[in-house]
Amino acid sequence: MIQKIPSLIFCAATAAYFLACSSDTLSSADDSSDGASDELKQTYSLLEGYYYLADKELSTLSSYVDTPYKVYIPDKFADDADVLGMFYVMSDKLTRYYPSSLYNTVYTALNESDHENKSFGMELDSNLVVKYVYREGPANSAGINRRDTVATVNGNTFQSLKDFNAYLSSVDSTDTFEFTVRHGKSTMDVSMTRTTLNLPTVYVDTVQGIPLIRITDFTNVTNGFEDNGTAYEFDDALEATQGAKSTILDLRGNTGGFVNICTYMASQLLSQDDILVYSEEWSPANSTNPKVTQLYTSKDGIGKGRYYVLMLDSSSASCTELFAAAVTANLNSPIVGTNSFGKAIGQIYKTTDKKGICGITHSLYFDKNKQTYHTLGFVPDYYIPDSLEAIDKAVELAKEGTAKRSAGYGTETQPYWTKSKSLYKKGITINPEEDFRESLKGLAITQFE
Repeated sequence: MIQKIPSLIFCAATAAYFLACSSDTLSSADDSSDGASDELKQTYSLLEGYYYLADKELSTLSSYVDTPYKVYIPDKFADDADVLGMFYVMSDKLTRYYPSSLYNTVYTALNESDHENKSFGMELDSNLVVKYVYREGPANSAGINRRDTVATVNGNTFQSLKDFNAYLSSVDSTDTFEFTVRHGKSTMDVSMTRTTLNLPTVYVDTVQGIPLIRITDFTNVTNGFEDNGTAYEFDDALEATQGAKSTILDLRGNTGGFVNICTYMASQLLSQDDILVYSEEWSPANSTNPKVTQLYTSKDGIGKGRYYVLMLDSSSASCTELFAAAVTANLNSPIVGTNSFGKAIGQIYKTTDKKGICGITHSLYFDKNKQTYHTLGFVPDYYIPDSLEAIDKAVELAKEGTAKRSAGYGTETQPYWTKSKSLYKKGITINPEEDFRESLKGLAITQFE
């Protein structure tokens, strides 16, 4: 089970709803239909308990036996045809079932940052100057630091990063290379062996004297961390930039992750008792009437008091938008970039006895003013689609430190939501692998167990 970061985020039920937590218990499906597999019965109970539209869309268990719809399912998933069919007729696009053969793929993708193969654990700029050194990896072990410069590799010099990468790609016989690195006024010779690494998810840079913190994910296993990795990386980034009056937070391309991580990170920018977001959550204890919960900060964050500029684009989704909702509603921080994705719903991931995975939408989110951006997204205060021009504008705003959020949420449904997950149509193909890739466009994971 994914554990929450302790003692920093508190959940408080509003007075009109549940005031104490009760354990989630699921009764077995109340249906003795012949032919219903154990997996169908268990997943039916999970939908009945957690799916926020279950009372409107879930039929009797017997209606899902033998997949009575004219659809195609790849042969390798035929044993789970009934379950796949049941999940597909739920209208919510993120409520999906993934068979046990996909368990490792789904678990790794949701819980870990991207992997980099044949990596030295560092990132170079176009002049072969070291921009980032990963917490764990060959470069860190070799004592390479940020702003060092690669002089030679195996005695070869390079005019550009492109030439450097082309040389590495051309060498198939070994993964071990001899580097000469300029280290201040001196040079050092080091040997490094390429390996496979989890990537970091938080990167710190400085543009014209302004700290720029880029956040690519909100996940658990990242480079050097086995749990809550992005949160700890972010703490390090805030501490490394302490004393800055303004900071740019670049969340473009960040499709989301775990709710406990992104809300914790937002709290680190705010003051004690600031409300982050509100949620409505369905569970077996309240399967027909949602529990209303507010997330708020328990203490002043280590990044409190700065002026922040946010950067979003059409791929900034779900947990990224939760983060943005908390920061903009409390600090009126301006946004530069393009309209965001528009996802204010959260999913719980439950593993069945057979090791199938049910992703079920069970929560809705609202900002501290109880407004939602779901399907609409955030409209930027400064619409600038060009990446470098957007950074230039963010730097300008950060230097001035006076612009405030004014654009609000969108008024038009964003592209992802205009194509609904249709009910069964004759001849349609259900492919769990494609469905999972589609779900990665926007993640707000409340629990994975």
